[in-house]
Amino acid sequence: MQTPIQIVIAIVAGFLLMWPLGQLYTALSLPTFHLWGLMHGSFVAAWPTLSILAFLALGYLRPFRRVDDTALLIGGLVWGLLLASAYNIRNALGYEIAHGMLGITTVLIAALCFFARHRLRLALLVISPVVFLNLDLLLAPSLTEFLAGARYDLRGLLPPLASSLAGYLLGWLARVVLKRSPTPA
Repeated sequence: MQTPIQIVIAIVAGFLLMWPLGQLYTALSLPTFHLWGLMHGSFVAAWPTLSILAFLALGYLRPFRRVDDTALLIGGLVWGLLLASAYNIRNALGYEIAHGMLGITTVLIAALCFFARHRLRLALLVISPVVFLNLDLLLAPSLTEFLAGARYDLRGLLPPLASSLAGYLLGWLARVVLKRSPTPA
């Protein structure tokens, strides 16, 4: 019974956390998740991401269930929000910065996966805000427009996915080379 209550609280908290996120992004002049951006569509990525963050954070309270690697997952999701905001405007920033962010993502995921027990889950969760931002392809009115949009949008997801999987493999390789067994974070 605790998990359904935790899920409902996390969904409501994720919705309520969009306001402070928008205020923070507006104050820091960061793209995508500022107040105007949240009101005009980027909430489709912010709300689920913040709900997942709230779910993980609720695990630190006694009556709720805690997930393995909670601190690592929270850190990865925070980076995922920053990555999504920069990757969303990669045309305006320049591809050098976007690919630099993907390189940082690879190194960050490798470091997190070195310490994580469930490495693949962590690697995919870090890029989930980028995936959520590209879910607008589901709003296509016809099947032909859906297929055309899906091909374009899914091609845009390949660099973050490749970066995430490369970080996963580097973290796994570092763990094998250093012969480190997974321990709870």
